[in-house]
Amino acid sequence: MLKTAKDFAKKPKKYFVELNKNISLQNITYNKKLLEKAYYFSLNRHNNQYRESGEPFASHPYAVANILIELKLDHQSIITALLHDTVEDGVATNEEIIENFGLEINQLVQGVTKLSKIQLPNSDVREASNFSKFILAICKDIRVLIIKLADRLHNMRTLKYVKNIARRQKIAKETLEVYAPLAGRVGFQVMKEELEELAFKEINNEAFQSIYKRTLFLRKQNKNFINETISNIKNIIDQNNEYEISGREKKIYSTWKKMLRKSISLEKVSDIYAFRIITNSINDCYKVLGIIHTTWTMIPDRFKDFISTPKPNGYQSIHTTVIGNNGTKMELQIKSKNMHQLAEYGVASHWIYKNSQDTKQIGEINKGTRWFQDVLDIIKTAGGPRELIEYSRMDMYSDNVFCFTPKGDVISLSKGETALDFAYAVHTNLGNSTIGAKINGNLTPLNTKVKNGDQIEIIRSKGTFPQQSWLNFCISGKARSQIRKFLRDHEEDEFEKLGKEILKKILLDVNKRATKKILTTLTKGFNYTSYRSFYVAIGRGEVLSESILNLLYQKNNKESLNKNNYKGLPIMGLKKGMAMHLAECCNPLLGESIVGILVEGKGIFVHLLNCSTLDRFSDFPELWYELMWHKNAGTFSQTSKINITLQNKVGSFHKVTSCIKKANANIVDLNVNKRSEDFFNIEVSLQVNSIKHLNDLIQFLKLEDCIYKVERK
Repeated sequence: MLKTAKDFAKKPKKYFVELNKNISLQNITYNKKLLEKAYYFSLNRHNNQYRESGEPFASHPYAVANILIELKLDHQSIITALLHDTVEDGVATNEEIIENFGLEINQLVQGVTKLSKIQLPNSDVREASNFSKFILAICKDIRVLIIKLADRLHNMRTLKYVKNIARRQKIAKETLEVYAPLAGRVGFQVMKEELEELAFKEINNEAFQSIYKRTLFLRKQNKNFINETISNIKNIIDQNNEYEISGREKKIYSTWKKMLRKSISLEKVSDIYAFRIITNSINDCYKVLGIIHTTWTMIPDRFKDFISTPKPNGYQSIHTTVIGNNGTKMELQIKSKNMHQLAEYGVASHWIYKNSQDTKQIGEINKGTRWFQDVLDIIKTAGGPRELIEYSRMDMYSDNVFCFTPKGDVISLSKGETALDFAYAVHTNLGNSTIGAKINGNLTPLNTKVKNGDQIEIIRSKGTFPQQSWLNFCISGKARSQIRKFLRDHEEDEFEKLGKEILKKILLDVNKRATKKILTTLTKGFNYTSYRSFYVAIGRGEVLSESILNLLYQKNNKESLNKNNYKGLPIMGLKKGMAMHLAECCNPLLGESIVGILVEGKGIFVHLLNCSTLDRFSDFPELWYELMWHKNAGTFSQTSKINITLQNKVGSFHKVTSCIKKANANIVDLNVNKRSEDFFNIEVSLQVNSIKHLNDLIQFLKLEDCIYKVERK
């Protein structure tokens, strides 16, 4: 909250002068006239709007802009921060932004606006759809994410003013689960830590206060510990070098995670102090490390060298934990100035170093965006919403281990991943053809978990393919998505073969063959884009033999499907060339009220208007299509299911089948779900012509004395 936010609207010039001063202090090149125009544009458009804290609303974009200035971002991003809520709040249009500030800033504003509209609820389908849009928007311009993170940071700093407790909890949970990990992925460690602290304080205030009190106690007990340790470090390392040395207590949320990870009580958390030594070069880092380990006892399993093996986001440093003179554990981070800059500002360092000669450093910085490319690959290969959420979250929250190929290349994996995950991390084709692995020269099973420093050699064979059982031990999102993609494709091959055989038999029964003319007629008639997709649909049972015969016989009829302007299914309301499928969740019948839902890459799925599945799409009106059955649809065969409860006595089954026969319906399948001394529960799959046909059949069945209950499934 701004110190004098209440007078923000009354003294606009004062705050603009302060904004200019902040930009100048950070040596950011900017257009002062354009910045001033954006500042007053935001102020005027948000006039008479107030936040729950009582601040003028325009103070929020102003605060976000200042956060970006601290990050040394470019002036386009700072101007976008000032404007980012104008379009979303409806006080400005994209056309106005383009006219006044140009196309680039408008694209950034649009990107941030889209992210603001994307929420992450519990529904798997909606969450996956939103998450994929989220990542796609970020990947177009990483500045969109940085602006959004700054926006979320200021909202978290003022979260206490939100009166609705449930809303506060939701915002905090979303911050902890999505935005803080994303900040970490692009290297914003300082922002990540603050987001975690603020969110944790809201979600679990009791635990937060307990750890805070423990920190105060240790601070009082070791009153001068940090200053004395900094002085000791200065004394033991080279006095001629001006190294920057600082110390701090560990963050509260970091302490909480350690308690959960190691299952220890708060009293047993001893190493709450962390010290940072910033040197002039990589050589100095290792020189200081040698002096530290010579002076103090090092804890072996707490040493990590992220200089030789950087984290996936480009982070580099040496981490070691030692026992000081008085027996207190303390963590030391040793890094160069450039490494520290990257750790502080993450991918934003690109703008800081854009005039630097150190192109290698910039290359390392750009590694921070690799995770987004991995998630993009998963979006392309995931077979459904649950897969996408499972894989992306798995990779977002994981810690890293570093392994080596036989040639010495470093491969970053997550804790718990296996030799097979390693193979897929190297290359998809290598993973798909893996038959074995050698870890440090020894043959090991593919499900062996890898450790830091393992050298792994993958043994492959051209005749080997992914197995379903691999999913039982594979961990990484990339590996699991590629295995499932292969299995789906392989399954389609089998359905294609089956579909060819089924079609061949159908056509033989009416003295026809699968000529190019007939295949083209059928493929176009059922709205499939290729022969293969049509064969697969037949193999899966999505296209029935009766429908195929109806299409062939009605081809030259005046009342044919083509004349009535529909194909495959007699439904109106679709654009030409759209694939259409009846939804299996509700199996709509001719005569019922229906609606269409667009599923990207698959076409329109036809649902009953009262289908419960439609709740998932309530916030996405652009996916809905108004559909209706064609008036001249005539009759055609459809599958429906009914549940029947009947008396367990001689002749009951006969009466059921007799009723179905009298109603001129056909039994496709019949299953006995439950049998007791008095009753049977059976499920019958039927071929009927319409909802009227089904309702008439149900009435016939209800008239039989032996039938207790009949209902549509």
